Amino acid sequence: MNTSNGALITKYHERFYVCDLENYQGTYILDEDGGMAGKAGGLMWFAAPHGGNVYYSNQKDNDYLYCLNTESLSETRILKRPCGFITVFADNLFFLDETDSLIYEFDLKTDKIAPAMQEKVTSFILCGGVFYCSSSKGLLEFDLRSRKSARLTEHIPLCLSHTSCGVVFADTSRDFSLSILEQKQSEPKAIGSIKTQSLVAGEDYVYAANLQDNRSIVRLSLSGSDAIRFCGEKADKLHIIDDYLYYQNQNDKNAWYKMPLSGGRSVRLLAASL
Repeated sequence: MNTSNGALITKYHERFYVCDLENYQGTYILDEDGGMAGKAGGLMWFAAPHGGNVYYSNQKDNDYLYCLNTESLSETRILKRPCGFITVFADNLFFLDETDSLIYEFDLKTDKIAPAMQEKVTSFILCGGVFYCSSSKGLLEFDLRSRKSARLTEHIPLCLSHTSCGVVFADTSRDFSLSILEQKQSEPKAIGSIKTQSLVAGEDYVYAANLQDNRSIVRLSLSGSDAIRFCGEKADKLHIIDDYLYYQNQNDKNAWYKMPLSGGRSVRLLAASL
């Protein structure tokens, strides 16, 4: 769900891994109650937990692929190539190679690596064995089982998010209009009149940083008929974990905040003194 925004916060085995975008000191590890449980030296982007480890792109080391053992907190570089959009599916790790713009499949048991598809893309999400990819050709779909790809629309998406109704994204072809491509359709529909470059979709609503209102967070139903100004902070990098919305607060030195999806007061995750 959070890959398009960098997967900068992830939860695994009752702990949160929070990339420090405020001071770039590393990645903080928090207990469920917010207490400090440890710290990793790497700057974890695109964190993907699996099998007692967290795989990530280390922004401190050329975006190379790293692995954090969640018990010992030891960090190991496992692939010397810049990668992003890291996702684990069926014991295989998928990533976008930033040098050739191809998606690769990395077998975690054998270390075998090979391109998953031949089309060059700029980003992707993986949902139930199906890739949704942004490319210069538009929004692409690639099925891992059949190994077949198709172009869903010519519109070029940014910040992809998947729902049961379709794929939600910022439509770069329409000045970053918040849009949804419903199933079996080729023309995306606008969701309200919001323009955004950071969004995340939940079960019932999509949350977006509104470019027309100083990046305040707006919550909309997928039809766009129900829309409210959810949070007035200048926000970026929206994530949803459990029943909370997490975001980077640009009014507070890019610190991380969280807010209940049901609404209420936002809270700073880390003390300003860290």
